[in-house]
Amino acid sequence: MALPVAPAAALSAVPPADLGKASGINSTLQRFGSAFGVAIATTVFTANGHIATPASFTAGLRPALQTAAALSLTGVLTALAVKPAVRAAHTAQDAPQLTKASQTS
Repeated sequence: MALPVAPAAALSAVPPADLGKASGINSTLQRFGSAFGVAIATTVFTANGHIATPASFTAGLRPALQTAAALSLTGVLTALAVKPAVRAAHTAQDAPQLTKASQTS
């Protein structure tokens, strides 16, 4: 559920001229975050267990899931700590375009 909200929040915080850059940076950081999250969970799993027996698998899976949950909680706390950006008011040049678009709808 958070995947459509994150790009919308990132793109609404930048001026229209920078939308392409913001979209690219947001997408890249999501990919890096996913890759690092999987790498960290895999490292924790292999440090605590292996896939040879069910008991050793469970021994590695529990700490790996706890680590993934801790990383998720860190992301939530970081998101809550970020202050919303105050967007500048639309310029006079943007106003007629907004008015025309709203009249055609």
